[in-house]
Amino acid sequence: MLINYPIYKKISVRDYLESFYLSKSKIYTLFLENNILLNNHKVKENDIMNEGDTLSINIEEQLDYVCALHGNIDIIYEDDYLLVINKKPNILIHDEKNKDNSLCNLVSKYYYENGISLNIRFAHRLDIETSGLIIFCKDILTHAYFNHYISTHDIKREYICLVSNKFKNKKGTIDFKIGRDRHENKMRISSTGKEARTFYEVIKEYKDYTSVRVFLETGRTHQIRVHMNKINHPLLGDELYDGDMTFINRVALHSNSVTFIHPVYNEKMTLTASMPKDMKDLMK
Repeated sequence: MLINYPIYKKISVRDYLESFYLSKSKIYTLFLENNILLNNHKVKENDIMNEGDTLSINIEEQLDYVCALHGNIDIIYEDDYLLVINKKPNILIHDEKNKDNSLCNLVSKYYYENGISLNIRFAHRLDIETSGLIIFCKDILTHAYFNHYISTHDIKREYICLVSNKFKNKKGTIDFKIGRDRHENKMRISSTGKEARTFYEVIKEYKDYTSVRVFLETGRTHQIRVHMNKINHPLLGDELYDGDMTFINRVALHSNSVTFIHPVYNEKMTLTASMPKDMKDLMK
């Protein structure tokens, strides 16, 4: 399957591929196997491309997840390189033990129904109970690009959560290291853990809980849940981290928006996903 990339400026083929942070070994393999074409002709690493040219990569792939039998995905944005989905709560991104019951299986079903013969590539994860935006990459360049910029935290993600208690400070920074709990299957505040920084801002206070907008400077496992619990504002429905189970039966956390520079079009994009009914009802 050919993936085509429009060229917008004068640049060598190698420099273009490296701008996506594709590994040197992968670039070497692509040239070795003649997988790269420029305007439908074979090309060398140092050949110069100009505005209006089209670089193509021939990707011989197939679906690597079983197609789901039922269910559909809520697509927020799609083009030849990206598929961005609003994930429902209580579904895994992928499941190594049960490979036919995950978001990847639903994406596989969508690809199959639309004649897309590519591997399923998710750029990041959300906990099973968390809803909201998930980015899937359709090709190796886009995947390498997002892997790099998510690791450097230059992909900005905003979350909305519902937490217990009212706040003394309506906005602030939570800065505690996070490590794995040696006694339980969860994370904890730890002086020997990894740096973790969370920014929060109160949206609205209700009688028994508060809605909060959260931004992450780092992306540690369970970071929002651990940090909010540390400052005495555990997420509603978060049984693992002492959350109030009265109002909702899952962690009240939603990945609300994502902002990034499109890897191919070089345009700034902000995508937003509507909240699921359980959180929406609590915020009425």
